[in-house]
Amino acid sequence: MANPMSTPHAARPADYAALLTLALIWGSSFLFVALGLRSLTPITLTASRIVLGALILVVAARIVGHRFPRDLRRWRHFFLLGLFGNVLPFSLISTGQVAIDSGLAAILISTVPLLTLPLAHAFTDDKINVRKLIGVLLGFAGIVLLLGPASLGGLGAQFWGQLMIVGAALCFSISLVIARRIRDVPALVATGASMSCSSVMIIIFAFIVETPLALKPTAISIFGITMLGVFASGLAMLLYFRLAATVGPNFVAAN
Repeated sequence: MANPMSTPHAARPADYAALLTLALIWGSSFLFVALGLRSLTPITLTASRIVLGALILVVAARIVGHRFPRDLRRWRHFFLLGLFGNVLPFSLISTGQVAIDSGLAAILISTVPLLTLPLAHAFTDDKINVRKLIGVLLGFAGIVLLLGPASLGGLGAQFWGQLMIVGAALCFSISLVIARRIRDVPALVATGASMSCSSVMIIIFAFIVETPLALKPTAISIFGITMLGVFASGLAMLLYFRLAATVGPNFVAAN
């Protein structure tokens, strides 16, 4: 029996509901990052949320009876998806938010659609058109208005922090393109496998650049990590992969 993930389809009401849920989760994640950073360093925070998210996804996959593939080619895709969808962007966001506030970070990360359009057009079957371009521009303008134009007041003042957030947006765009190319694997397996790859990478990186075991997280930081791990790094990544693979990267980015 064919895997339902293998057949792309036009957006359905359930896809819009999943997209709305994804937007709400990611929109609130900047607040939880700020809470985590109160007593944790950026890479250790990233490692904590990724490992927790990976555990949840792998356990869920096993509970429903999914098996993880043994094909090396598949694991190369999972590695790349984990690198560009988790390790790099979450590390950049956590580090960048040390220098800039969450409102500006949310505006800068909303450049994902602008970056995804040309990438998806060049490397997938999800081609750009006038409707998608207008949707992206209107969506970006709406985010700026929603968060308040005053949030742009710090633009340019902390250049490196801002560049890290835009770099994270580029990583998310690349991961959407990669996810589109992995269609014949259940979403739960793909996200669990990619998050597992991410966990190995980020744990090694955290011990190289920081001293995780010397940190003493406060209760508020633990709360932030838990919310990030369960929702922003667990449920959100599952929805993110499923939508990118079945409806298309531009649908995820532009709506």
